[in-house]
Amino acid sequence: MSTAAATGPAPGSASNRPTSDATESARRTTRQSFRVAAVFSDGMVLQRDRPVVVFGTGIPDTGITVGIDGKRAETTIGADGAWAVTLPAMPAGGPHTLQVADSEERIAYRDVLVGEVWLASGQSNMELELRNSLRPADAIAGSRDPLLRFYNTPKTGELDAAAENVSCWRSAAPDTVGTVSAVAYYAARRLRDELGDVPVGVIDCYVGGTSVTCWMSGENLSRSEAGRGYLDRYHAQIAGKSDTECRAMFADWQARSDAWNAAVASARAADPDITQAAIDKRLGPCPWPPPMTPFSQFRPTGPFMAMLRRVAPFVVRGCLWYQGEEDEAYCDDYRHLLGDMIAEWRRLWSDGALPFLIVQLPRWSDRAADESGVPPNHWPQIRAAQRNAADTIPDVYLVPIIDCGEYDNIHPLDKRTVGERLAAVALRRVYGREGMATDGPVLDSVEPREDGSLVIRLSHAEGLHFGHYNGDELGTDIAAPLGEPTGDPLYRNADGSGFELSCGDGRWTPAAARIDGSQVQVDASGVPAPKLVRYAWKPWGPAPLFNDVAGVRLPAEPFCRPVDARDAVHEGL
Repeated sequence: MSTAAATGPAPGSASNRPTSDATESARRTTRQSFRVAAVFSDGMVLQRDRPVVVFGTGIPDTGITVGIDGKRAETTIGADGAWAVTLPAMPAGGPHTLQVADSEERIAYRDVLVGEVWLASGQSNMELELRNSLRPADAIAGSRDPLLRFYNTPKTGELDAAAENVSCWRSAAPDTVGTVSAVAYYAARRLRDELGDVPVGVIDCYVGGTSVTCWMSGENLSRSEAGRGYLDRYHAQIAGKSDTECRAMFADWQARSDAWNAAVASARAADPDITQAAIDKRLGPCPWPPPMTPFSQFRPTGPFMAMLRRVAPFVVRGCLWYQGEEDEAYCDDYRHLLGDMIAEWRRLWSDGALPFLIVQLPRWSDRAADESGVPPNHWPQIRAAQRNAADTIPDVYLVPIIDCGEYDNIHPLDKRTVGERLAAVALRRVYGREGMATDGPVLDSVEPREDGSLVIRLSHAEGLHFGHYNGDELGTDIAAPLGEPTGDPLYRNADGSGFELSCGDGRWTPAAARIDGSQVQVDASGVPAPKLVRYAWKPWGPAPLFNDVAGVRLPAEPFCRPVDARDAVHEGL
């Protein structure tokens, strides 16, 4: 199974295709002279304590009035057919009724709550649905909460009015949450638990198998060499193909993909504990990649135009972002593109400080690549780019999950850990909650010793120890959540520490490691004068270092740096 084959949509993800009378459903957003953006519906959640932007399209020069709870705002539809009004900020509460009207017709949206709203976006690991995550039954059964609501943006690469017409906000309940993002559900669930009676809403806006460039405009991409490279490769793929040919190819792929997803759903229904490896062995890998077309949701700019622009600028508190797998082949460009994307989204929302919470990629290796003896080493570069974005862009925060991966399954099933860590970072960094455990051990300094060993000093090192996984050995299906330590929690031999040393010649030697308080002494007998040190710097490999803050254990972040901080880190590390 190639890397490209592994990065497609999360198994079993809903397609968001219309399932009811789209013409009748259009009445919820459309009148003769105006249309309200589809993200507005009965049961929606509006962002508290921020001016509320309501927007849509219509016939130019039509007058529009929007009102809620005695507050009103008016505008006239512009020559380009777009309109937007801004209502005053409101405190958490509800239910309210939001009304939009011209001189002759109106639309009333009922059961509107005001609370905290987050956008959840990215590719397949954000897309993976709660029903397909690890042990979902209890979470789904206990999900009923009228103050927790979700809007699923239709997954598409071209405007799909029929799908938008039947989309709507839904309250969390056993019959609704199964098809929402598992990561987003667990993040929102914890926010609801921590914020008291404040409603929480999530706008799900993701597509499996999408590059970061799928979530950017063509104008933005054309400004950089990295972006132009993606655009050039896309245009080369569609060159010489007619629209009819493209649609026929895509329809054939969609039929095969739907059949595979249906077979996966049947397999999971028959055996809820079946692993992804077992599914792949029985059914073969997910049909991937799809043919590239001018309307594909996998093309550069596709979801940006057909999804993100359809929900922006619906006011949100911040963005939850889990993506990067699809861009490993061009990992050197990822940091630049990620920064450009964040800046563009902030312009869309007219909020230069819009918080971004980035999920750092976990451990993963494709079995076939691993068994070939030359597995790709690109994920460490993507992780480093994600860390750099958090370090250099204001109001961007990293959520490390190096401990949450699965061998030979790019869609690890433990999404509760990921979602709850996202919520913890939001509570600490965005809401200012003190006392939240959000930081794993982070490299502070490196000190060489005369005997050739190194002393690694770490911050956030309270309760520093080596942890244990149920699935640490290559070949297991699931690297299960952290279990109790076994053996000596303060020592790991060279094969299990995750630390490696190099004298600077490109070769790396595993190093034994012993913890002493907030520092780790590492030693590799074959490297008497190390010049470089790295930890967990592999797609898949040991990453056992954790802290323990009031019973919350968080993983140390991967790192790679020179022993002498004055030296530059070599290319390709």
